[in-house]
Order: sequence, then C-alpha cells, then structure tokens
Amino acid sequence: MIKSKNIEYIHFDTIDSTNNWVKKHALQLDPCRITCITALEQTAGRGRWNRTWFSPKEQNIYATIYFCIPKESPYLENIPQVLALSCAQMLRKKGFLAKIKWPNDVLVDGKKIAGILCETVALKEETGVVLGIGINVNMQEELLKTIDQPATSLAQLSGRTWNLEQTLSLLLESFLKSLTILQQEGLPPFLKFFEALLASTGKENCC
Repeated sequence: MIKSKNIEYIHFDTIDSTNNWVKKHALQLDPCRITCITALEQTAGRGRWNRTWFSPKEQNIYATIYFCIPKESPYLENIPQVLALSCAQMLRKKGFLAKIKWPNDVLVDGKKIAGILCETVALKEETGVVLGIGINVNMQEELLKTIDQPATSLAQLSGRTWNLEQTLSLLLESFLKSLTILQQEGLPPFLKFFEALLASTGKENCC
C-alpha cells in the first residue's frame, strides 16, 4: 500500500467491514498515529442508518481512517463533512463536477459516487474517530444498477480504469491537510467551499 511517515496502513483482501475491524481493534492501534485500513472486498459494508454498502471485490475504495482526538473536541461532528469536501475537491481536480449531499455523501451528475460513515470509540482520555469512506471507482454499469439508489463510478464517467491506491493517496493528502486546519480553526475556513459545492441540505449529523 501507499507509504507515508504519518500514516500506518493495514490492508485486507476480504473483510466484513473496515469500520467494524477498527472498532474491534482500536485499543491495539497507535493513538499517536493515523491508521488507514483498506480492503479489496467487504462482505458486510455499511453506510449511514445501517444501510448496506455494496462492496464487490477489487472494484472500489473501501477504507477507514482511524485517529484519536481530545474528548469533547468541538469539531468532532464536522470531521466527516470535511472528508466529503476533500473527496469532492479531489474529484473536481480530476475533471468531475462533484457535489456534496449534506451531510457527507458525494454525488456526480446527481448520482452517488462516495459515502462516509463516521463512528467513534470511547477511550480513557481521548475519542477514537472511525471514519469510513467508500468510493465507486471501477464499478461497471451492470453492478451499479443493482444498487438501491442512483449511483455512478469514475470508470463509468470516464470510460477508463482507475488506480485505487493512487486515488486513495490523493484523497488522504487532501483530507489530512484539511483536518489540520479543522483542528486549529474549526469549520469557518471551509464554509465558502461547502456553499459552492452543496447539492442539498439536511438536519442530520454524522457523529
């Protein structure tokens, strides 16, 4: 997987859910580092409201970013929104007119291309953030049609195959820069970008 001094990578060929794995093993992960868990396939991938996230093998990005923050951090509920924004901005740099469906879905042409599930683990002195993301990358039309809502993928939009590791690397680079800003300055620096990319609004919070 991708190499970085700041991120530890754990990769599986098949797993039930990257989020589930993190929640079970959070106490064994380094609280001072960011850990990124990836899989080629999920057998029980989940979205918000416990919806099934269809996770065919070697087609898409299935990843969970895990890190610890101080308890009662005021920006906790904004972390998944900043990841959604980072994803939309990354896709726009690649030429896709991505929009954010509040609070944390990413759409292209009104169809879902990425979803985020934020969960937490209560630790003694910190909160463990379990930030899962699924991005439809190389899924083809026949599989996209089996999803219970309009969905698309980078391959369907562009007509070519995408490298999963490189795409994830670009996303993480963008998100980690934004996470630092969020921790230091809160949400205000991002508001104008949200306003420009927002496709719809809602009242629900992710975390």
